Amino acid sequence: MYLLFAVADERFGINVAEVVEVIPWVPLQRMPQAPACVAGIFSYRGTAVPVVDLSCLLAEQPSTPLLSTRIVLVRRPGPGAAMLGLVAERVTETVKFKEGDFIATGEGESGFAGKLAMDEAGIIRCLDLSELLPREALARFSGLNLEGHGNTRGAPT
Repeated sequence: MYLLFAVADERFGINVAEVVEVIPWVPLQRMPQAPACVAGIFSYRGTAVPVVDLSCLLAEQPSTPLLSTRIVLVRRPGPGAAMLGLVAERVTETVKFKEGDFIATGEGESGFAGKLAMDEAGIIRCLDLSELLPREALARFSGLNLEGHGNTRGAPT
């Protein structure tokens, strides 16, 4: 089963087995010198969680703060059980695919936009979270502290 969201006019999916929780947008604290696609950090049950803007990462434009914009909490790939937040627009449904439903792209390994699937509305790119961020970027998030990270970004309207 995949959680669907949109970036611009394209649809993407994240395997629900990798999703910890889907939460409404919350104000984020900025991270100085963070890459542009890092939207900020927030405290989730007492733990600092970095948040990556999927629209910025996949389409090089910031997410639009819609009522359907959500933060999808996932376990960070690699050692440890730290979490990562993903800002996703138009998070509205889940869909179930069987292994035979996926389309061969002919591109070999296609990086973080892994397998393709189709439904009545068109193509869905199923993200491979282990390839979404470079290991160096993930390592940089280790040991985050919420203290002193500046202003927060506002909530959606």
